[in-house]
Amino acid sequence: MSVTALLTTLLLSAPGPAQESSGLYPDEVLSPPGGPEVVVFRDVSPEVVSLRLSVHLEEVPGEGGAGELIRIQAEDRMRTIANRIGAKAEVHRTPRVLVYQVTGAAADLDFLGWVLREGLKPPAHEDFEAARRLLRVEGDRAAETPQGLLSLRLHRALAPGVPPRYGSQDELDRMTPSRLVGIWERSHRRDGARLVVAGRIPAELVLALTVDLRLPSGEPKAGPPEPEEVRASPTSPEVIRHWTAAAYPISEWDDAVGLVVGSWLGEVVRTEEGDFELGADIWDVGGRRALVVSGAAYSRSRQPMMNRTNALLGDAAAALTEDTVRRIREDLRTELLASTQSAWGLAELAGQAWDAGHGPEGLARLLDALEHVNYGEVRRLLEATAAATPIREQLDP
Repeated sequence: MSVTALLTTLLLSAPGPAQESSGLYPDEVLSPPGGPEVVVFRDVSPEVVSLRLSVHLEEVPGEGGAGELIRIQAEDRMRTIANRIGAKAEVHRTPRVLVYQVTGAAADLDFLGWVLREGLKPPAHEDFEAARRLLRVEGDRAAETPQGLLSLRLHRALAPGVPPRYGSQDELDRMTPSRLVGIWERSHRRDGARLVVAGRIPAELVLALTVDLRLPSGEPKAGPPEPEEVRASPTSPEVIRHWTAAAYPISEWDDAVGLVVGSWLGEVVRTEEGDFELGADIWDVGGRRALVVSGAAYSRSRQPMMNRTNALLGDAAAALTEDTVRRIREDLRTELLASTQSAWGLAELAGQAWDAGHGPEGLARLLDALEHVNYGEVRRLLEATAAATPIREQLDP
């Protein structure tokens, strides 16, 4: 798992006083009346600017897939316009926010602002059916594979009240264009939005960008509805191997230590020998973190695979050395700093930290914390996790 993928799943914590050495603090913090909050990072190329706006969006049972329906429509609108000038545009979903981002030439700032505003428009009734058809296909494709079904079951076991990303067929059947607009109105509040600007843009131009975002202000017309009972979608993937997954919940988590643990487990899995597959990932589902160990094997290798998945965390702790921790933390810092060399990467990583509620300086604090991660902390997290009782799911032929 890459550093950016790990950061997408982790809540960035504030591990202590940050040091000036990282150089990733915002140059300006702006709070225009009525929102959105804005931070500006100017340590990027003068030719490029990246705009990243995020809004809080969480679904209740019965609304599963709403965020994806909004995302599909918004990204299509943004890319259609961005392609005219060769800009990069993307909308992506995390467990708690919907992120709109566009990057292009600084000389095209007004055009980039237009791209962002198009993405932020409410979902259109005439585009609803096309988006729903696409989401059905994506959901079916995920659930029709053994690993997809196993992930879905584990998601439900970890967080029963959190709808999966694609929703269920039952939820999509009940979704309507008007209901989707209501969810958009509830989530896309001007005073709750956050805008990260990575570019050498004067404050007055940044504030001008925020004036015409056309997001709803004030209290929403309606809050989240009561959760609805949802029927699970029937699934019958073809299973020719034995599949298993175990989620080890983690109660205490330091993100710098967690990044080292995630990277180390990735190395252990990549060097594994055996006639079976192994995987290790960090999940954040409904605010609940877990280390997920998975495996797949044909019948002849089923027992060795099961033995390995059960022993992986403990063996990773036993094989850890101080030199390994030192090397991994240095590699992580290098990769993080390399990601922030582009306007897009800087805006995205700083925005992730801010979305987690720890301020726009959260990324700088994480970099500083990585310098002080020690062997004992990493080993303790691995050993404590290995000793926990996992949530298990399994599929057999």
